[in-house]
Amino acid sequence: MKRQNSLVLLASAMLVAMTLASCKSSNKPVAETSRIGEIPEAAQYIVGIEKYDSVIDYSQAANWLDVPAAMVKDGVLDGAAADSLKAVDVFYIYPTVTGFRPETEVCEMTDTMMISGAQMVRQIQTAVFEESCNVFMPYYRQISMPKPGSDYRAIIDYVSKFDATDALDYYLNNLNQGRPFILAGHSQGASVLIALLENYMTKHPEALSRMIAAYPIGFAVTKDWLAKTGLKFAEGATDTGVIVSWNTEGPANLKEKNMTLAPGGISINPINWKRDDTYASVKENLGSLTVEGKLVTPGIADARVDTVRGSVVVTTADAKLYAIPADGAVMFGPESYHLHDYGFFFNNMKQNVADRIKAFMENN
Repeated sequence: MKRQNSLVLLASAMLVAMTLASCKSSNKPVAETSRIGEIPEAAQYIVGIEKYDSVIDYSQAANWLDVPAAMVKDGVLDGAAADSLKAVDVFYIYPTVTGFRPETEVCEMTDTMMISGAQMVRQIQTAVFEESCNVFMPYYRQISMPKPGSDYRAIIDYVSKFDATDALDYYLNNLNQGRPFILAGHSQGASVLIALLENYMTKHPEALSRMIAAYPIGFAVTKDWLAKTGLKFAEGATDTGVIVSWNTEGPANLKEKNMTLAPGGISINPINWKRDDTYASVKENLGSLTVEGKLVTPGIADARVDTVRGSVVVTTADAKLYAIPADGAVMFGPESYHLHDYGFFFNNMKQNVADRIKAFMENN
């Protein structure tokens, strides 16, 4: 349980006490009408891939962790019901909340740990958006933690073609009603979002034109990927139609392997919103969440971008409290602050969301 519980923290620092519930998997042969197609080699060891043959009905409110209450009528979503809605939406994809399991599995929509973990994420991470946005947060069948050394990017590129794509497509075509929107996620949710940006959003230019920003926090956005997709990374605090991302770690991590990073990766400083190595002190941090989830001001984290490694380096946090637990160090390094990519910069993120929305509205 120690190993499982510590990795559940990948969702947020508040997931420590979650109880592990195993995924129900099946080894049934794939039907001839399968939509899963040819499974890439990187994903062939994952148990339960055939689950994606069943399509989640995203017209049903039960398949969303959160949607505006005005849209729910007898358990079915009505996108035309726009009473009391804000002018802007956020579509949010939750991180890995299922932890390490004996085998890497595709989880059922009924997996109790996934559901409870995602609900906790809604209370913490997604809260940075709720003052400015209508929250749309689908449930999706995520994978539990991969084997160390797996080609995680290839795995997520494949599995994102199912539930996450279905949910985003349903949201844009039935729920969004033409409003500007933000896309966001963390960790596995960020890697899924990166795949959606490439494989879905770039193929839907009208929708892309209404995207205020995408926040795939906690997974590397690389220069090569930007060149391939034609998408742009943020240069400051108020540019729009851009990707905003960072990966947080301490100085002791800088020579260690960290699965959230990649060659050519880019981070922006989530305090001063600069791409260079200009230091931002704790005094500039508008507020952080502690491990107990308490908001403290000023915040507890400073920030400086390591432009070579592509991470944000924090020197003021207590690594004994905030670094990823020892059993996650093999994948993230001994002083990874991945769990606190949102929490360390909570109020700065809230302000930045409001600032980018304001800039978009003034220019569109």
